[in-house]
Amino acid sequence: MISHESLWQFGDKVWQQPQARQLCLLMQDEYQIDPNLLLLAILMEHEQMFLDGAKFTTLRKAKDEWEERMVGPYRQLRKLAKSSLPEDSYRQMLEVELVMEKRSQRLMVKALQHLNVDPEGDNLSACLQAHGLNNSDLPSELLGQLSELFDLASQLFHQPQLAAVR
Repeated sequence: MISHESLWQFGDKVWQQPQARQLCLLMQDEYQIDPNLLLLAILMEHEQMFLDGAKFTTLRKAKDEWEERMVGPYRQLRKLAKSSLPEDSYRQMLEVELVMEKRSQRLMVKALQHLNVDPEGDNLSACLQAHGLNNSDLPSELLGQLSELFDLASQLFHQPQLAAVR
């Protein structure tokens, strides 16, 4: 089973890849797809754990209230404050936001523990469905980039730091 710590470490490794980070942020900004849910979908696929769209919706809902009440407003405040704060103060705000993101991941992993997973499936399509989208709703170039992001997981899992978490 996936732990919140393994998800956090995996997400950190993905986030260190500039193209992956940009793609996750694009999906968040343009399609309202939560990067944490996308990262969980990728990690699950690597672990041969699959969910359908309804179960991904359950995961999304597990953290939505927390994010709507706390993370979203805080993120907006941080973005507004960026130009008027000293760099060190802005970094502190980013660190607080990361703590909040970690809580979101914990909520999703906790919900995952109560779901039956399938041995095969398509987590990307299911994750998109949980956000009211189909593969055909995205440009083919973007779908290709998302597929590459899913492939990145296997490369990252061969790195010693992440392999030790498993």
